[in-house]
Amino acid sequence: MASVREHLSTCAKPHPELREMGGVVPYLGGSLDPVEPPKHLRAAVMAAALEDLRARSAEKAAPEAAPVFTVLAPVRSARVVSLARVRALRSRRAVAWLTRVAAAVAVVSLVGYAAAVQGDLNHAHQAQATANNFYSKYTVPGVLHFVLTPETGLQGAGDALLLPSGHVQVLLHGLEPTTGDEVYMVWSSVDGGAITRAGWFTVDDQGQGFLEMDNEFPSTSLWLMVCLEPNSGVQKPTGPAIVTGTLWLYSLPSVTTPA
Repeated sequence: MASVREHLSTCAKPHPELREMGGVVPYLGGSLDPVEPPKHLRAAVMAAALEDLRARSAEKAAPEAAPVFTVLAPVRSARVVSLARVRALRSRRAVAWLTRVAAAVAVVSLVGYAAAVQGDLNHAHQAQATANNFYSKYTVPGVLHFVLTPETGLQGAGDALLLPSGHVQVLLHGLEPTTGDEVYMVWSSVDGGAITRAGWFTVDDQGQGFLEMDNEFPSTSLWLMVCLEPNSGVQKPTGPAIVTGTLWLYSLPSVTTPA
């Protein structure tokens, strides 16, 4: 940048290309939305800048060595560089360095932001496809549906389907995301019997969870409870019950039509 400016200050030739290129930066500044860099990258850049500042301060604070006088042979001509020019060149180099750092931060931030957005979109599309496939089974002959309602003061709700094969599918929404080893465990009880594990799932920011149970349930009633558990290895309910629901199957008496 300094070299170009120095050349332009003495060159009489026209430079229309600089006028054309000069309009790119204002256009980018007005057309792109600012993106906040990640905290760790921002912290790393600030740490590097502070370290550079400390090094410069240490150089200024160091005691100056005694001057050494050397007799030089006279020269015909010497180029005198002003102190102001040296300071200006150093300032330009510092600005150029900061500009490059800022550009690198902006590029990395944009790439990371785009990847995060794309990941969120993929999760949203997958969640929507799962929900569409689940609710499309409502019209399948022989499928029974029952609602899972949230416990008092808790967040979450859902639905369950009993398929003609005897298998059960559960779809929940509005759940808090799981963290660490946490899972949402589905517990079941057939005809008021013992409570057993039916399966588990984790939840991301979409707040949706899906589970298809492996067991078959040819019974008169099926009770389900979904709990937030510390890990997938628990063998009995320990966490709070988020939602519950019961499916009742009643055998209708046969009706004999008189002749």
